[in-house]
Amino acid sequence: MSVPRILLVVPLLVAGAFLPAAGAEPDAPPPGALGMSHQDYSSDEVTVQVGDTLTMANNSRWAHTVGPGRGGSVRAADGVPMTGFTLMQTNDLFTTGRWNTPGTFYLTCSVHPDMTVRVVVAN
Repeated sequence: MSVPRILLVVPLLVAGAFLPAAGAEPDAPPPGALGMSHQDYSSDEVTVQVGDTLTMANNSRWAHTVGPGRGGSVRAADGVPMTGFTLMQTNDLFTTGRWNTPGTFYLTCSVHPDMTVRVVVAN
């Protein structure tokens, strides 16, 4: 009797999502980028000027899905130059569109619900 493929695939997917890859330590984020460790951003708050972009760098071995929202719930938000979520793998860089609306906004990781950063857009 053969083993159903699902019994092999599901544990591999779970392991890939929750176990870090082996290998060399990931590079530090480049200057000016917002870093991401396993379950935290390198800062709880970041300030950008109107018209600026924000670069995020995954400097961990963990996957992150980042988008507008809080507490791991990614949803569209007026003024946030991102729609949906962006999958970030090890050492990936992502640069948002231009932040054109002054105010306070939030970006979160749907994989790590406690991972939320406040983005202050100043004139």
